[in-house]
Amino acid sequence: MDWSAFVAALKADVDWSDPRYMERQAPIVEEILLRAAASPEVIHERTEAILADDELFGRLAPHMAYPRILMDKFVLHMEDDSPFRVRLHRFKTKRQNGGAIEKVHYHKWHCSTVMVRGGYHERQFEILHCDEAARTARLAVQLQQDLSPGQTNSLPAGRPHQVINESDTEPCITLFVRGPSVLPHARIFDPEQEVFYNTYGPDEQLRVGLSHMGRLDPDFH
Repeated sequence: MDWSAFVAALKADVDWSDPRYMERQAPIVEEILLRAAASPEVIHERTEAILADDELFGRLAPHMAYPRILMDKFVLHMEDDSPFRVRLHRFKTKRQNGGAIEKVHYHKWHCSTVMVRGGYHERQFEILHCDEAARTARLAVQLQQDLSPGQTNSLPAGRPHQVINESDTEPCITLFVRGPSVLPHARIFDPEQEVFYNTYGPDEQLRVGLSHMGRLDPDFH
């Protein structure tokens, strides 16, 4: 499989509008990811192609995030007419991130991933109760799993989870695909305090922040 075939399969074989992503589409996406991960030169060739193309690099770079404390994010595919994005994620070691731990959160889109190198521990949560007005939520751990190279994982929009690279020395690298947004925002939870707040894309997040600052609210997230 080369990069063009990988992207073509994600376009042709997956119904990104299917509301039953986990049951009907996630197995297809995971199989495509497995085929790509079996040929690591595909990823290398794509990153080299991005670096060699100033226009492509300039278009993708604003959506990347490097360096970050917990996880570096590199976008490999994103097009205006494409309902999905492909990224490389690099989860830092405990030594690199200073022992920082990812917050419990959910995404506004469905996603699937394949472990390329290293591994991580994931906890998924069930929302037992949520009060939107009071911004409170009670969660319970629904699933705990460890992923190692060659294993896949999918997550539906709106399911809280937390990923931890428990290694002191080995970063964790995943090839990751996310679908279109199906919820208005992502959400960050504090299970101990039973509270949450919403997060948005960069422009909308700025609008939210400006609105709160206009009300002289110093405690917004």
